[in-house]
This record gives sequence, C-alpha cells and structure tokens, in this order.
Amino acid sequence: MNFEGTILSLGSLELPRLEALIELLFLAAYADGAISAEERAVLRQKVLEGSQGRLSTETVEAMLDSIEATLAQQGREVRFQSIRRRLGDRRLKLEALALAGQILRADHQVDLREAAWMARAAEALEIPTDEALALLRPVAL
Repeated sequence: MNFEGTILSLGSLELPRLEALIELLFLAAYADGAISAEERAVLRQKVLEGSQGRLSTETVEAMLDSIEATLAQQGREVRFQSIRRRLGDRRLKLEALALAGQILRADHQVDLREAAWMARAAEALEIPTDEALALLRPVAL
C-alpha cells in the first residue's frame, strides 16, 4: 500500500483536514470491527511516509489513540459526519476515499464488510456510491 496514484499530499494539508483524513483511514482499517497491531503499524507507517516528515511517530500514535477513544465514545456515524465537515470539498473527499480504498485493499482482497464500509463512507461523505466502490477495484498496471 502506498499513496502513489493520488494527487493528495498529506504534508500539504492543514491540520483539521489532515486529522480528518487520518481518522477516515483508521475507520477503513477498522471496517471489520477491529484493528490489529499489524494493521495499526502499517497505518502508522503510511501516515508517517505520507506526511513527509511533518508528523512524528509519537504524534501519529497519539492521533490514533485519540481517534480510537473518540470512536468508542461516539460511534462510527458521528465520526463520519465530523470527517465530512472537516474534509470540506468534493475533490478532497474523493481523494480520501481513494486512500481508504488502498487501506481496504492492502491484503489484496476486499470482503463484504469492507465493501459495505466503503459504500457507507461514500454516503456519509456525499460521494456517489458507485464512484467509491470503483475505488476498490484492482489498479491496472
């Protein structure tokens, strides 16, 4: 998994949008109802790489801890609405879903829970479901 193939640079996002994007990626990794230590490590590494040195390991880990705690308190639907507001424009929402699709495809397969998550995320972000589900298709080389 990498962030190549998107025009989004995590290093250039203002903090509220960056936090919203990271939260969406966390929710994607959590699509099956749990996030393993290995999934969390991959997510942390990809965020560190994508932020181009803007975020430290400690900062990313603190963000992931905060996201996990907030998710437990508020639930996925409330978090989706917060992410939608913070991301703002359609282009950024679509790019965020493309990155979430990379998280969902990281193991080279997408199960029904992950596809359902993508459909719900698209709806919450006001992106047509068919556009979002197309992001789950394998990328042709």
